[in-house]
Amino acid sequence: MLFAENQVVERNIDHLPAGNVLLLDLLNDDAIAEFSEQRSDINWFGFTPYVDTQQLNKKNNVVFGAWLEEEQVNNTKFDAVVIYFPKTKLRFDYYLSMVSKHLNKDATIYIVGEKKGGVKSCDKALESYCDVTAKLDGARHCMLFTATFNNHVCTKTMEDWFSTSEVTVEIEKQAVTVQLVALPGVFSANSLDNGTQLLLNTITDVKGHGLDFGCGCGVISVALAKRYDCSMTAIDVDALAVESSNKTFAVNNVDAKAKPSNGLSAVLSSGEFFKFIVTNPPFHTGTKTDYTITEQLIKHAPKMLKRKYQFWMVANAFLPYPELFKQHFKYVEVKNKNKRFNIYYTGRSS
Repeated sequence: MLFAENQVVERNIDHLPAGNVLLLDLLNDDAIAEFSEQRSDINWFGFTPYVDTQQLNKKNNVVFGAWLEEEQVNNTKFDAVVIYFPKTKLRFDYYLSMVSKHLNKDATIYIVGEKKGGVKSCDKALESYCDVTAKLDGARHCMLFTATFNNHVCTKTMEDWFSTSEVTVEIEKQAVTVQLVALPGVFSANSLDNGTQLLLNTITDVKGHGLDFGCGCGVISVALAKRYDCSMTAIDVDALAVESSNKTFAVNNVDAKAKPSNGLSAVLSSGEFFKFIVTNPPFHTGTKTDYTITEQLIKHAPKMLKRKYQFWMVANAFLPYPELFKQHFKYVEVKNKNKRFNIYYTGRSS
């Protein structure tokens, strides 16, 4: 079944022009296959920064990465683009900048998203690229807008979109200062969120090679690598996060490497083992609460940990993680907490 946004696109599929159409940041469903059956006069392409979406769409023309390059689509120019409105306005700006290089003259731009996800504000960001934006449809708690490209091509490259900031955090009574480098919409970009700060304030004496699950811009990995001189493997489903983390690691000159992964797939297939795991895992899919990813992490973590290990996790206190830990580890304890977050720990020292 299609997600609500794609049901709205499907309702309006006859409005799309024939030719080459790009679905930008497409959703994790079978939209391309279903749309192809209804509009055989369209050559459908997709772009996603999320590796799980790319893996679901292996049979389709779906490009995975942090930035869409001309050679990835064989220099194809698009007659229309459907942009799925992202969670942050900055990432929408980033997408518009990127896709402007791939559009034909007077191409049609469609924007679809959930009403509560902020799609109503898309017209402001579109002002540089379109003269007039019009609402085309509203259904399934979503809205679909349309506009005509004014042929303004943004000159920014991916490198121009990186932002930099400096944060200092206390780890075991020592102040650690790190430089953060991040692309738009990446978690913990430009600042240290309260959960990650509490986690780093609580962690003690990690050694060896560690795994940072859901690394965002790499702040946990780089802070621990600086404090304890450990090495890190960082994974994230988002290609923009992977690019950001690797930039952060290079700037701070630490022994760490980020790579894209659908959950734990990249590390499970590599056969790597870790002395410790640290994580501030996601618990949303879009705007909905979803802790399936963290469930899988807790379930499979024992397969990746060495005999002596530590496992540190920060999470919102209302989420049901203690029982999940107890299903797969001998014990779990709350090492620290505040009004919003718990710091969970389990480990073995012998």
